[in-house]
Amino acid sequence: MDRQNAARTTQTQQLDDEPLGVIAKLLAIFTNHNDPEREKKRQLKALRKDLNRSRHKFYKPRGNEVQPALGRFFFDIYKAIVPAQAILQNAAESKALKSLVIEYYMSAEQAEMRERFTEERIREAAEEKDTRELAGELKQAMVNFFGSFDNATVKQINATYNTVLSFVQFVGFDYYFLLKKFDSRVPEGDTSYKPKFEVMGGEYISDDLKDFLEVAPLIDKSQDWDTVFAVLQQYRGVEVISRAAWKKVMNSVTDVLATDVLAKIIRYVEQNPYLEIKPTFPSEHIVEAYLNTLKTTTEATIQKILAERRGRKVQELCKRVFGTTTIARTKYYTEAGSQVYTKRLLSGFTLTAPINYLKAFLVDYFKKDVRELVRDVLLVRGKWSTNMTSHQLSEAFHQVMSVAEELVEFDESLADDGERGAKLRKALGRAVERDKKTLALLRDQLGEVNDTARKMIVEAAHNLVTIAKILKLAIEDAERENPEVILNWRQLDGYTEQPIKQRLAEIYRQIHYFVQLMQVYVKSK
Repeated sequence: MDRQNAARTTQTQQLDDEPLGVIAKLLAIFTNHNDPEREKKRQLKALRKDLNRSRHKFYKPRGNEVQPALGRFFFDIYKAIVPAQAILQNAAESKALKSLVIEYYMSAEQAEMRERFTEERIREAAEEKDTRELAGELKQAMVNFFGSFDNATVKQINATYNTVLSFVQFVGFDYYFLLKKFDSRVPEGDTSYKPKFEVMGGEYISDDLKDFLEVAPLIDKSQDWDTVFAVLQQYRGVEVISRAAWKKVMNSVTDVLATDVLAKIIRYVEQNPYLEIKPTFPSEHIVEAYLNTLKTTTEATIQKILAERRGRKVQELCKRVFGTTTIARTKYYTEAGSQVYTKRLLSGFTLTAPINYLKAFLVDYFKKDVRELVRDVLLVRGKWSTNMTSHQLSEAFHQVMSVAEELVEFDESLADDGERGAKLRKALGRAVERDKKTLALLRDQLGEVNDTARKMIVEAAHNLVTIAKILKLAIEDAERENPEVILNWRQLDGYTEQPIKQRLAEIYRQIHYFVQLMQVYVKSK
């Protein structure tokens, strides 16, 4: 009976104590919840248990000791990737690598379309077609090429390139620096070395593990690594890594990451159970940039060809007109004088070359040779059958002479103490980045200067064309047995050292070539 009574008493006490136990547990939960330090200790205790039970014997919480096994883990990775480290230096910044990834996915038809935009092919086509016509054809071809990339292909290209970047970042991690902490004698790049890894304090490796966890999760076994390595082989011409060795690395890294053991080591070493290391996954979009660059380079090639042709034409015309390609007649409206403005990203003087040629032609040739023949012989001594033609010639001649005088004054006015030059220099001195009004004033003044230059070129060219037309008419008239325009050709022959017909032809050719030279720079309206 006593035993039965004692049992009943014990059972009753347990029943009476049970609610109190539940309450105590609830109180403990709420107490811990409101005590961050106590909760932190509990989390660290759990971390310690996890690390002690981990099958990867990388770390011993007691004593804060990093074990040689972790060194062997990194050394196995290093042995596999060390050849790729040297091969893939600066690969992440390589434009060629981006192009190779895109071109890897091109069809044969796309590759042929792409080839059409190379400088070599463009130059070949430019030999057979007008450059501007070719530019129009290439523009349409570019539209067709852009449209050949569907969304699925673009996504695949971007995904492959981002996997390439992931691999480059993983390979680029400084394994050697980390391994030197385990074994100070380990030689760089020598995979045959037998390391002797030592135990070390966790604080010496915590930051390195953080850096590794920023790149290691980028490696995804499900990615198309065969394509990645095929592209990299094209990029460098060699296999960057053994496929079998890479497979082992991926398996090893994936296994370690799955256990979260490295992150746990860092948290425990730093006594921060809430620490999170989040890698940044590459998310480049390279197709659009590639196509835009292709468009830009194609347009640049066309412009380069046009500039080269214009340069050759200018040289040829300069030799015909001046007998040389070295002409320097302007003093202030020059390329050198323009640099003070272009350095501030202003337009500067935009018509220096044609103004230089115009001044040389008008001052050195027109005012001498043309004046002697046109004014002194044809207009003064010629007997014209009608005043209309001679009046047109006279008017055009004097207009060109007027431009010649205006041009000399224009150039001189741009000296530092000249009317235009002084204004420009004054505005330039006040033109600071924040002074938008002064900059606007300076732009307007430069615009007026360039407009004046253009008007002189157009006016001179227009009147020179009129003179050339009348000279051509005169040449044809001089060949007639019964002239109809100028009636006294025989008398006029006595006023020139050479036969007047020959002199007319020479001057006509010079004016013709010079007008062509001006048209290279300015199209008259």
